Amino acid sequence: MKVSMVATIASAVLLGTFALPTSTSANITANAIPIFQDNCVVKGNNDIPLRVRSTPGGRIIGSLKVGAQIRAWDLVQDRNGVDWTKISWKRGYAWVATEFISCG
Repeated sequence: MKVSMVATIASAVLLGTFALPTSTSANITANAIPIFQDNCVVKGNNDIPLRVRSTPGGRIIGSLKVGAQIRAWDLVQDRNGVDWTKISWKRGYAWVATEFISCG
């Protein structure tokens, strides 16, 4: 089993593709395409920190201050119609509500 998994991952890396499990709670927004922007900032009109989540709408794993610079990687929409942006977070990725960031 372990050898099979390593072989599958190695093949995916060599071929440049990797299939990840899909979430039933988030789908790619119809008008959105995968993005990468490193000029995004947390916006707001008060000093309430933006909650950072493990998945779109998931468990809170941290927060970001208004004005913090972030890198955005992708955009999805959950089943309630809320847009979420995938961001660089520590040594991996996390999610924030798109309405509270500005890129460009």
